[in-house]
Amino acid sequence: MANVHPTAIAGFNVAADDYAKSRPSYPTAALDHIKSLVPDTDHAKILDLAAGTGIMTILLDKVGYKHITAVEPTENMREKLHSLLPHVPVFDGTSWSIPLEDQSQDAVIVAQAFHWFADVASLKEMHRVLKPNGVLILIWNMESGEKSKWVRLLKERYQQLDQDVPQYRKGEWKQCFDTKEAAELFELPFQQRMFDYDMTIHKDHVCRRVMTKSYVASLPDDVKEALYKELEAIVQDPANEFKPNADGYVIYPHDTEVVWMKKK
Repeated sequence: MANVHPTAIAGFNVAADDYAKSRPSYPTAALDHIKSLVPDTDHAKILDLAAGTGIMTILLDKVGYKHITAVEPTENMREKLHSLLPHVPVFDGTSWSIPLEDQSQDAVIVAQAFHWFADVASLKEMHRVLKPNGVLILIWNMESGEKSKWVRLLKERYQQLDQDVPQYRKGEWKQCFDTKEAAELFELPFQQRMFDYDMTIHKDHVCRRVMTKSYVASLPDDVKEALYKELEAIVQDPANEFKPNADGYVIYPHDTEVVWMKKK
């Protein structure tokens, strides 16, 4: 069985409170699209795989899904999710070993995580737990530097640090769908849609959000401290157009991609 990437293990053992507060949610339009793919909110069984602190789980709960199960390998993330949604079962597990029965789920949703385990073994395991005609849904947020100067400058700084780890932006996650095995499991090519997402975030959580990225959180403390000061200097420079409102909130532009495919 494959193992969780060491950077993910180290990086996601961060303070779960900071992760939950600073990581972005998802746009309403994207959730509406998920509901169009899986419309039976009263009966459909939904697995939120690699659920983290439950950012997606919370949204699935809010839009009315009655039968959600979360699976997450990191203990502190599971504990935070349970504290936020005590009525949702949350289990220790990975994409290579999902602790659910065969053909038990109408949908498997992976939010901001598939790039960590984009391999045929994971596809086979997700296929196993999906019901016939069940749907696999992948979703990511990506900061949009094209829409904001300060976002672009932050990205240019912290993306220097992600060269050796799997990342959505690199597109390598798509390669597993080019295999014969994937074509035998799911209806391919997969379908996809992009959504604009102008989320709001408190100014105090902008730099903290960067620090929750796995490849940043796993750095030595002195390196993280120096990086944080660099990030603060970027947002504090008036020339970089960082303009919180009177309550301290700022628009943080993102692009959200939803990818989906049916089980064969």
